[in-house]
Amino acid sequence: MKNFLQGLLIFFSICLCALIAFQWVRETHLRKDLQGQADKIHDKMETIQNMEQQTRRMEGEIQRLDGLKNELTGTVKTNKVEIEKLNKDLLKVEASFANAEKQAEAYKAALLGANDSIKVQNESIKRQNEELKKLAEERNDLAKKFNKLATDYNDLATKWNKAQEEAAIAATNAPAKK
Repeated sequence: MKNFLQGLLIFFSICLCALIAFQWVRETHLRKDLQGQADKIHDKMETIQNMEQQTRRMEGEIQRLDGLKNELTGTVKTNKVEIEKLNKDLLKVEASFANAEKQAEAYKAALLGANDSIKVQNESIKRQNEELKKLAEERNDLAKKFNKLATDYNDLATKWNKAQEEAAIAATNAPAKK
């Protein structure tokens, strides 16, 4: 029985070794699975952290873009008000431009009328100048004739005076004056 007990002890030792080897293999697989799960958890945690960081960055970007959108919306409103003001000013300027064009046309018409009137006046002045020249020539001719007549009259008066003196001398028989 000693052999039997030794055999049984060897058998149990071998079984225990097999059990230990089996447990080691199973523990190794479990540790590999556990390490794989730990790696997966670690990767998932990193992914979660990256996603949280990306979410924070995106929230910051969203806030920045929202502020930019609000600023641009305000600018658009201001631009709309400015555009309305400029449109009103444009309408006023167009109206004043139309009035200025009408005034310019009226001034052109008045200027043409004034030019025509001036041309008529210039022609009238030329005609009057010509008439004045004719009248001046006639006056000069009359003055020459008058001067000749006056000279002839003076000569005649001088001759008459001499004749009267001679007649008076002849009537008085007085000696002639020297």
